[in-house]
Amino acid sequence: MPNYYRISDPSDVRDLGEQMAAWELADNPKRFDWAVQSAPPSVDAVWTDGAWIVPPVATMTAEQAVSTYFSAYQIAALQRLEMALLQAGKPLGPKMTACKTWLEGVMLGWAMNPVAAPAESFGSPAATFEEASAEAVADLAG
Repeated sequence: MPNYYRISDPSDVRDLGEQMAAWELADNPKRFDWAVQSAPPSVDAVWTDGAWIVPPVATMTAEQAVSTYFSAYQIAALQRLEMALLQAGKPLGPKMTACKTWLEGVMLGWAMNPVAAPAESFGSPAATFEEASAEAVADLAG
């Protein structure tokens, strides 16, 4: 059954299915005080003043996405640790690989389309700077 909202106060939303049917059978004028609330256009929609409002999608640039997780100094440190591991003939560990893969994915996405995108489209790295750098230092020491 659809919900109904009071025309004079659209914030008053009720399930009047059976009541509305009874009013229509009885030709009760109260039925004209209410209108059918349409289905929401999306799960994010909010009922406001008799209409569904869809909030705008939060967007960010690739630079903003990266800076959420890593500072420029941390990125440089990860790059130097990667070079040190390669020079030592040691493979990147899973945490370093996860950070590198995420950073490269964000950069590639930015290169293909350098405009703001929905924030959730960037995802998040599977490892933090602290985890990746500790893993790299341990691999270099071992």
